[in-house]
Amino acid sequence: MTSPENTRPNPPAVDPRTAPLAVVFDCDGVLLDTESAWAEVQAEIFRMYGLEYGPADQQRLMGWSAADVAQEVTRLRAETREEDTVTVDKVRARILEVEAELLTGRMPPIAGALELVRRASRAVPTAVASNSTSGILNTKMTSTGIADHVQTWVSSDDVARGKPAPDMYLEAARRLGTDPQRCLAVEDSSAGATAALEAGMTVVGLSHDGAHVPSSLLITSLQNPQLMKLLESWGW
Repeated sequence: MTSPENTRPNPPAVDPRTAPLAVVFDCDGVLLDTESAWAEVQAEIFRMYGLEYGPADQQRLMGWSAADVAQEVTRLRAETREEDTVTVDKVRARILEVEAELLTGRMPPIAGALELVRRASRAVPTAVASNSTSGILNTKMTSTGIADHVQTWVSSDDVARGKPAPDMYLEAARRLGTDPQRCLAVEDSSAGATAALEAGMTVVGLSHDGAHVPSSLLITSLQNPQLMKLLESWGW
């Protein structure tokens, strides 16, 4: 599995004089405050399969898809067990069950997220690209009202490889009919930002805790004055 710590392209500069032709948002941690619930899912899965899970693991797995987490759990078990009936498919299925249970009623929007989506969608085509599975992402989009303001959303089930591979962002650009190099992505994880950069997009990185997010513009809030000024310069 490709690591987000591998070679990354240099983030292109944000040009205040040239507006992007489309915007692609990550979901968890950018639009919806579900990162803590996802960390709980991971912790529960590690516990179920007899593995330790701490802050370092949470940071390392941030932005990973359910399939990638399932592969990691299976790999770690294989290191300590010569014979094991646990498979990637079994772990992934269990992850989806736990995720659906823990996310129920726990999908509040990030401060400024809905306003930013509405503002962007009034100006250019918009999309969401998320490592969530199709069923989970559909629920997130429709139950929070985000679906009313974006043209499409791309899940991990829609592409061959999830983030940090660029597939998801390339598919979002294709659906929006826009050159990826003219798209803006908004991400909060190294894995997601790497995916967008690999696709050729300009990235606004949202860092809630000061963690590094490879990006052209790094902010700590979607209501950041620098971001608001940039939108105004684009006539949004």
